[in-house]
Amino acid sequence: MAGRRVAQLSTTFRRSVIALGLHPGSPGFRAVFAAVASLAKTDELPGAADDETLFAPGRAFVRRVSGRNVWILYRFDDDHVFALTTRGAPPVPVDD
Repeated sequence: MAGRRVAQLSTTFRRSVIALGLHPGSPGFRAVFAAVASLAKTDELPGAADDETLFAPGRAFVRRVSGRNVWILYRFDDDHVFALTTRGAPPVPVDD
């Protein structure tokens, strides 16, 4: 897909970032939201380093925030990337 997806955040996404100790305005907080913006800008999702994990209902992809112990769980379609939550430990990848 050429172009840009629209990033949509779950209602609890921001709270999940703060729960990891990354407060608004901090470098870590900004890094998380920069990673979400990067997901929206890329043509190829999932990325080569992204894994897939169980996340009810169904599955979600996982992207590590560069230089941080933070993982973003997301889903996507042709027009949107949905940032679902963050985790402070790598989720267990799904084996197909």
